[in-house]
Amino acid sequence: MKGSRKGVAPIELTEWLALESDDWKPSYDFDRPAVKVAVRDSLFIDQRGLCVYCGRKLDRSLPGKTYHIEHFRPRSRYPERQVAYENLFLSCGNEDSGGKPAPTCGNVKGNWFDEDCHVYPDYSACTERFRFRLNGAIEPAEEGDKAAEAMIDKLALNHPELQKDRADILALLDIEELDISDFWRQTENTGESYAHVAFQHLGAILP
Repeated sequence: MKGSRKGVAPIELTEWLALESDDWKPSYDFDRPAVKVAVRDSLFIDQRGLCVYCGRKLDRSLPGKTYHIEHFRPRSRYPERQVAYENLFLSCGNEDSGGKPAPTCGNVKGNWFDEDCHVYPDYSACTERFRFRLNGAIEPAEEGDKAAEAMIDKLALNHPELQKDRADILALLDIEELDISDFWRQTENTGESYAHVAFQHLGAILP
């Protein structure tokens, strides 16, 4: 699980929230496009350009399809947190490359949330709750970590496609066909897909 380095909320969001009154309450999907764009851009920076759950590089070409704003605590169950910045993240899209419902991450998580059994996506603490086997499988770093097990299950983080991608990367790292520099873009301050896996494997933490 990738996670995010949460920064401060963008000023556009803060100023918009400050407009709350008896006659108007801020709500998602935001009623000002500039606010939504600012939130997306800020989340992208926080997450180093990667999906908060699986860690694949986000394709921002089609909002809502190739990626979406994810409510960690579902807004249907926690309406009071629907525009709380600490509850907002970017996840892989709602559709796969073939236009079918995406089989992993926020799309399959849906409205699931267990207040007593979850891992909040705060990098690097959340990534440290998991380990990656050479066959690409993800599992709890500590046996019996029910919250980590729940996240793996509810986000489908052991989906065959994700597992194969991780296995391929780990194999190339071990034969030194790839190194840590292949997973970080210094000028853009973004990572490449599965950077959190590579950095953990090499005993490092993403900037």
